[in-house]
Amino acid sequence: MNESDPLLDRELLGQAFAALGQRLERHNVRADIYVFGGAAMILAYGVDRATRDVDAVFNPDGPVLEAAAEVAEALALPRWWLNSQASVYLSTAEDGDAPPVFDHPFLRVQAASPRHLVAMKALAARAQDREDLHVLIDHLGLTSPQEVFAIVQEVFPEERLSARKQLVIEDVFHARE
Repeated sequence: MNESDPLLDRELLGQAFAALGQRLERHNVRADIYVFGGAAMILAYGVDRATRDVDAVFNPDGPVLEAAAEVAEALALPRWWLNSQASVYLSTAEDGDAPPVFDHPFLRVQAASPRHLVAMKALAARAQDREDLHVLIDHLGLTSPQEVFAIVQEVFPEERLSARKQLVIEDVFHARE
């Protein structure tokens, strides 16, 4: 990644997924993509910003990556605009509430559900996650840090929130008062 790479906002993400769907159709490949992170916040939860890449998992892997490379060239995006590098941070629990954010006859894109995203953001607890935590907490109607802690345990039963991360979550709630 470098600073000169274009930022993907809602409009450019839509164009990229439309172009990806067209390329998959030309190759007669149907694909599913599950996005999380910044792209999910933009596409599913109305956050008005841009991201440098789309963190996702996709199936089938090879044909999607090939088509994404064609889209990168056509739209002057970085080759890695769509990648699965952050997939190690996903829960192994099924996300049955993942909302659709883009639909094409050959491409279905879903975003991580708010419960899965709030758990991921809580586990990361980086400074840049605070705004997203506010949005997701409001979206879910959560009223206490303990509700976030319970969601983390539900989505990531094998993980434990450190004391520092618990304080970050508590600070998010205190900032809302």
